[in-house]
Amino acid sequence: MRKIRQVFVCAACLLPAAAWAQQPPEQRPLNPTQEIAKEKPEGPAIEAGPAKLRIGGYLGLMAIYRSTNSGGGVGTAFATIPYEDVVQGNVSETRLTAQQSRMSLRVDADYPQGPRFRRLSGYLEADFAGTTPGNVAVTTSGVGFRLRLAFAEVQYGQTFFLGAGQAFSLMTAPKDQLSLWPADVELTQAVDLNYVAGMIWDRAPQLRVTWRPSSRFNWAASVENPEQQLGRGLVTLPQCCATDIDAQYNTGGDELRAPNLLPDFSTRVTFSPVKAFHLDAGGVVRVFRHTIAPYDEDFKATGGGANINAAITAAKTKIIGQGAFGSGLGRYVGGLVPDAVFSSDGSISLVDTTSWVAGVEQPITDRVSIAGYYSGVNADANYSTDRDGRFIGFGFPGSANTNNHTIREVTATGAYQIVKTPDRGSAQFNVQLSWLKREPLSTPQNGMTSARSFMFFTQVRYNLP
Repeated sequence: MRKIRQVFVCAACLLPAAAWAQQPPEQRPLNPTQEIAKEKPEGPAIEAGPAKLRIGGYLGLMAIYRSTNSGGGVGTAFATIPYEDVVQGNVSETRLTAQQSRMSLRVDADYPQGPRFRRLSGYLEADFAGTTPGNVAVTTSGVGFRLRLAFAEVQYGQTFFLGAGQAFSLMTAPKDQLSLWPADVELTQAVDLNYVAGMIWDRAPQLRVTWRPSSRFNWAASVENPEQQLGRGLVTLPQCCATDIDAQYNTGGDELRAPNLLPDFSTRVTFSPVKAFHLDAGGVVRVFRHTIAPYDEDFKATGGGANINAAITAAKTKIIGQGAFGSGLGRYVGGLVPDAVFSSDGSISLVDTTSWVAGVEQPITDRVSIAGYYSGVNADANYSTDRDGRFIGFGFPGSANTNNHTIREVTATGAYQIVKTPDRGSAQFNVQLSWLKREPLSTPQNGMTSARSFMFFTQVRYNLP
């Protein structure tokens, strides 16, 4: 009888352990993109009362090779790759960097029984691709810490979301549902921190409302931080008011001094009738304004643009297409094109711009993925004659070779997940090959009709759990 009691006690000890044993965390699949945080939380969390905290990001090393000396940054300056008639166009560059390493902090607090609010979330993300001092690479490699994303989002009921803070613009293509979260945005699998030439994207302070009545249809509208910009040395200004105009537009180094009149207004709808097909369309309205001496009148112009994005997935093969067009849209194409030019009296004329991204993404196994993209941007010339008879504006005969007519890029990428664990993160290897070409609107006297660069990036990173 005593032995039977002992066996029963031992069984009672073992049964609860087996019954209560927690399932191990699900292993994260390969994520070949730069962006890490989805709307649905992933990874282990730290309990802080009703809230859950997650520390994320990745730490790694990037190797960069470019066949021309474009400046050595982790993000390629697509619009200014050098021509062969300067020294920078005749020497290659090689660099190792850890600047792309990034850290994130996420907080989620659910309200499962709340009559109104369903969830409150906050997200902060930063990397080290900020300001670099002149001697940065000599000894300490003390690169600048940089804010990427910082936003809060509240879910109201099942269908409404309100977000505020710095996030990817609503003009950036979504993968499926409209979302503030970076991994839910269609940004290709490029290693380059500026992604691919011609992509519509921006990280901007904004206030956004999203309505999701179903997974098939979403609508969102946002009010976003504006910035009327001309680019560095891209636009020749009229004699009447060059100093005044220069003081009111961002020319590449004006920090926060451009006096914008109104925020940018964006809206977007998505339509996904089946899981294998996605379509979205949207646009932005922008208002440009400046004044000139004797400062008794303002010049204004309304512009912006629209973009359409589609994705088809069949047998794990994903085909994406993105297209954008507009007048005064240059800021949203990475600032590769100026927003506006000016007539001899100081009035505003907006630059017509089109851009595109076409790509194929193919998982090979659960640890290997490859992709290829063709992308670019096209800008039309917009110029007139000043009062003294010289040309002013953008792309006129004899204009600088920085006045690009077309920038095109062909990109191939690959990703391999070296190690993955349920609760200790993963190790990953990414690679990118790109060929970039830019052509000016006016052929210079030296006869150089284009500048070309071949680029090679590799990245080894540890993804935090």
